[in-house]
Amino acid sequence: MSNDDSLDAFLTADMPAEEKKNNKDTSLEDEFAKLLNDFINQDKPAAKPDNKKTEDSLDSFLESSGSGLDSFLTSPVVPSENTPAAQPQQTSFNAESVENAAQPTEVENLSGLEVQSVFAAPETAPENIQADDTAANRLKQEEQELARAVANFQDGIVAMADKKNLKVPDTDYKEDMLYPNYKPSIGKKIAQYLLACWDIMNKYDPENMKRLSKDAGDEEYLAFAETLNDTDMQLAIISYVEILINLEICEVSYEQKKEILQKNRIKRELYEEYMELQERKALFIKKLKEKDFPVDAERLIGNYFRVAQKDPDGSFNALVKNPAMFSPIEFEKIRPKFFGLIKVTPEDGIKANQKIGHFIKKLKV
Repeated sequence: MSNDDSLDAFLTADMPAEEKKNNKDTSLEDEFAKLLNDFINQDKPAAKPDNKKTEDSLDSFLESSGSGLDSFLTSPVVPSENTPAAQPQQTSFNAESVENAAQPTEVENLSGLEVQSVFAAPETAPENIQADDTAANRLKQEEQELARAVANFQDGIVAMADKKNLKVPDTDYKEDMLYPNYKPSIGKKIAQYLLACWDIMNKYDPENMKRLSKDAGDEEYLAFAETLNDTDMQLAIISYVEILINLEICEVSYEQKKEILQKNRIKRELYEEYMELQERKALFIKKLKEKDFPVDAERLIGNYFRVAQKDPDGSFNALVKNPAMFSPIEFEKIRPKFFGLIKVTPEDGIKANQKIGHFIKKLKV
């Protein structure tokens, strides 16, 4: 039996008197919904889909996830509890401790690390800053403290080298490398420079340097510096301690900023995906409205996209086979035939539903 025969048989079949009485006020939409289910599932032995449950699940999913992205995009980002606090610890100042103080992390060179929100404007580039601003004036507090300690250490080393006619080790470290922020690769350069300069102090005053133990800590180094009469060597020792402390502070700060930056990047990517999704939805709605289909285009596409977040393939198959699952056919928008002489029937609703599905299936968005 063909689909048309089964439909005609259903429409023309006699109903019992009692059933006719109970269904006297049945609307055209109710008849359409029943016919639509029979038509879509006539070749399937499986149970008919419960459109009411589907609609309820759509609403519940919407309520549970609708504000999730917005709240995530606008929520403040803080470092995780596992991120160590920026507090210096006592450090042993042998060669191994100096290298460990500025050991590069997973990202050795994170150029231009700046913590910004999704909508924040980029910071002014270094070349746009006035020429009379020195590098130290542009640095943040942690970087300023480190740069000052390194400069003092260099002053002490150069002064000692001049007195003993010693060659000062070369280094490619420059103060402006700390702008806009400290990076582990710069810390490694500083640590290597400290180790190279240690030989200057050993040659400058070998007798006093023998008093230092290999595993000396902060207090021992500072106490040793107080016993020195040579102000240049005293400056170098004290600055050496300050450098290692500030290296550790800058390293912790860098890790915290890197974590925040990574989270902001994720936010930005999610925001871009969200905006792209909104553009696709708007294009779908525009194309449907251009065809003047008897359906609420915003509701149809909105419900589809919400379900598609959980099941993209299944929701699209449902959309092209039975769009009415996402938004009912609006019979008042179906134009009557022959100048209104033939009234709209449930069969017209089925045909409109099929046309919408075929159109969406061929639509390339």
